[in-house]
Amino acid sequence: MGVLKQLKNYWFFSLKIVIVMVVALIIWGAMIYNRHVILYEKQLNILVNYIYDEVSPDDVTSVYQRFINLDSDYGQRIKKDLGDSLISRYQYYANLYMLRKIEYEEYLQYEQIIEPLFFSSSKVIETIDEVSKYYQSQRAYIKGVNLQQQGFIEEAIEAYGQVMFNDQSYYELAKGRIMQCVQLIKEQYLTEANEFYEQKNYVEAIKRLNYLIDNENDEGITSLRWYYQSEFYLEVMKEIEELIENNQLGFVINFLQEIEPYLGSSYEETLHLKLSEVTLQRAQRRDKALGKYAGKIQVLVNTESNQQVITYNQLALQSSTAFNPVNLATYAFTNIKKGTAEGVDKSMVEQNINVMPYIVANSDITSATMPVVFGYYGQTMNDFDLIELRQNGEAIVSFEMDPSEKRQVWIEDEVIEWITIELSQEEVEQVQQLILQTSDLEIVFKGKYLDYQAPISTLERDLLIMMFEIYQSIVK
Repeated sequence: MGVLKQLKNYWFFSLKIVIVMVVALIIWGAMIYNRHVILYEKQLNILVNYIYDEVSPDDVTSVYQRFINLDSDYGQRIKKDLGDSLISRYQYYANLYMLRKIEYEEYLQYEQIIEPLFFSSSKVIETIDEVSKYYQSQRAYIKGVNLQQQGFIEEAIEAYGQVMFNDQSYYELAKGRIMQCVQLIKEQYLTEANEFYEQKNYVEAIKRLNYLIDNENDEGITSLRWYYQSEFYLEVMKEIEELIENNQLGFVINFLQEIEPYLGSSYEETLHLKLSEVTLQRAQRRDKALGKYAGKIQVLVNTESNQQVITYNQLALQSSTAFNPVNLATYAFTNIKKGTAEGVDKSMVEQNINVMPYIVANSDITSATMPVVFGYYGQTMNDFDLIELRQNGEAIVSFEMDPSEKRQVWIEDEVIEWITIELSQEEVEQVQQLILQTSDLEIVFKGKYLDYQAPISTLERDLLIMMFEIYQSIVK
């Protein structure tokens, strides 16, 4: 009996446990159902109502933000069940904004709802990009209005010009505003154009007329511009012939390229023919100079920068992917001597040079720069901060320099100290005239405590004259 009683109690206990577990499972299942079915359906209904404008965007925002955090699958389920409808509804409001039926702030509420859920959708991305263009168009118009009200008429016209053609609402408004602005400055610009014309400043005169024509189709202004251009053309051709006679071919080429936009299509072919003619003449002049000094120069190809470097052929340098000025300076100041020449002091025979010019040109040698390396090789570093060319102790030419560009290289107990200075065309002409006029020049490196000075040798003069002539044949 005792055993039967124990079995009976055990059976009842087990039954209670089973009942409790079943009840727990039922409750748990109900909770899951409530969360994943009933609750989802409620939220789905909110989104459905949103599609039909029956709930506010704020309500939808709070719903999806709360349930995306609770259920990572929620967003994907929304996309699956209502994705296309939600995107279509968003595009509807985007179109309303682009038609200027609603304000940007109202549209933005819908973008902020859709973009996080459908950030990878091409439809959403394209719509956001398109709306952004319309928004920038609107901002351009508002900016133009503000500038016009402040009296900045030209800037206002520029802002109005950024309004999109497809943005019909603001485009028509901007077009009308541009006409207002043009009328405000028309009289002023016509007066200025006439004043510049009287001064034979044709470029500025035509600029004023171009501005008016670009913003207003006025036949009278167009005819006036044509008259100015014809006068300008006659003046240009006369000036060009004088420049060619003075061998200023590089200036002519630059001049023709600068003035072409102001002479219009009527003279385009004539200008191109003249440009080709002068370009050929300059190329022939350059080739003549290169041929003249062919036995004294070498042309190194710098493939990395697509440049050509013209240097003295006694420098042991090779073409490479990157031209190295350090190698040039090191070799020049340790190996090239000032040399012997008639009338040169014997003490100069073993002196190292202090000047080494070279040319950096583009790949077809139609433009160039004129660097000159100034330096010395000796046992003392004087840390110079100024370079002068002197005649009879008087400084004739000084070269401005950036001390941070200065370089030093020690070789055992001796030092090479140098700097590379790129000369302007005016500086080239100044130094060229100086060395042609006198042979009695010296170079001085002025230091904080010491000055290093040495005579300019015949070799250095010849190198400068040679490189200056080649440089000017390219650019002048």
